[in-house]
Amino acid sequence: MISLNKDMIVFQGRQGVSGRKPQHDAASMAVEEWTFEPGVLFDGHAHKESQIAYVIKGRMKLKQDEKEIEVETGCYYYTPANTVHQIIEIIEPTTLLIVSTPKQ
Repeated sequence: MISLNKDMIVFQGRQGVSGRKPQHDAASMAVEEWTFEPGVLFDGHAHKESQIAYVIKGRMKLKQDEKEIEVETGCYYYTPANTVHQIIEIIEPTTLLIVSTPKQ
């Protein structure tokens, strides 16, 4: 499966959030690209699936369990299943590629 930019529709989440979903084996994983604008915050939450995120561009601060960290373009971060995490600051517009498995 190949997903060209022209084929991936951008959908709007809440204010300051947009996403795209490439073609993939949705039965075994979830693959999503999310863009966050400065000012967007997420409360602490957990997923029953593990996630790995790659920062395509931008900078943001996140909290995982009780540890706060700043990530930027080129960084990866892994969130194990059932781990509380949250975005605490979008420093500059940030785009993440997030893969969750098993499918959420």
